Amino acid sequence: MRARAARRRRDDRGGLSLELVLLAPVFVMFLMLLAAAGRVVDAKSQIDGAARDAARAASIARSAGDAEAYAGRAAARSLAGHHWCRGGPQVVTDTGQWGPGGRVTVTVTCTVDLGDLAFLGLPGSRTFTGDAVAPIDTYTYRGTDGPPEDAP
Repeated sequence: MRARAARRRRDDRGGLSLELVLLAPVFVMFLMLLAAAGRVVDAKSQIDGAARDAARAASIARSAGDAEAYAGRAAARSLAGHHWCRGGPQVVTDTGQWGPGGRVTVTVTCTVDLGDLAFLGLPGSRTFTGDAVAPIDTYTYRGTDGPPEDAP
């Protein structure tokens, strides 16, 4: 009886090590997947923020042409510290409703590099888009609005 119990105890030796060897890679992959999800959420948030900054910068411009330039610079400056935006941000500024009481719409598109996480089954890159709308002040004179009423 004692021999049988000793043999049973001996057969269970190393079982925990085997479980650890089998489960450790799964746990590491889960952590890497969480890191990838964090990167995706951060990238989307940063791109949305860049679109808001660009729309606000465009809304204070004096002309539609300046609005496009201001929006491009603001988006680039907002994403300057992030090296994951492949090729820099692409900025599209819609000034179709330009004028007092109108609005300006800015769309920022960025291709985020996920190549270092491709072994998880993720694509090598993913394109994110952020949109923002900003109102144009009704009482601010702009060069395209015509001359002010008190002009000679």
